[in-house]
Amino acid sequence: MIMTDNKQHNDDDNQMEDVNQESNETTDDEVEVVEHTDSDSSEADDLNQQIKELQMQLAAKDEEILRVAAEGMNAQKRLQRELENTRKYANEKLLKSMVPVMDSFDKALEIVHDDEVEVTVEAMVEGTINTQQSLTKVLQEYGIEIINPVGEKFDPEIHEAMSMVDSENHEKNTVVDVFQKGYLLNGRVIRAAMVVVAR
Repeated sequence: MIMTDNKQHNDDDNQMEDVNQESNETTDDEVEVVEHTDSDSSEADDLNQQIKELQMQLAAKDEEILRVAAEGMNAQKRLQRELENTRKYANEKLLKSMVPVMDSFDKALEIVHDDEVEVTVEAMVEGTINTQQSLTKVLQEYGIEIINPVGEKFDPEIHEAMSMVDSENHEKNTVVDVFQKGYLLNGRVIRAAMVVVAR
């Protein structure tokens, strides 16, 4: 009977140890879980922080892209306005140079219509020559060259033959007369000279 009690007591002790051991194991597991949870939380916080930083960087890039696009559109509009103004006022300098020529014509017409002023043919011719010289000077300043090829070899690039005549005073294919002068702008034909050519 005493042995049975001792055995019972030993069994109880063993059971208690097992329970304590299980309890200790459970506690260790729980501690590990808690520690693992703390580690996960820290990593999640780090990831959230990184996501926020990347979102901020992305927003900054988006804003930069929008700003660059807006600047590009503004530059394009400015360029378009400048091109329109260039087209609109491209001839301003030339036209300013032509104004004095127009003034000469106006003065000549005023004199012609003024009954108190006597106008001789010589004066009219002189005025016309002066006006023509002024106009020629303006044209030359802007790269316009007058083609008046009397006595020159016929050049189909800049001359247009209106007719051909026999001429003892001119070599074959020489310009005998000019119906209408031609014009070059910086070497490019604006209008070919209309000419009579020797056969």
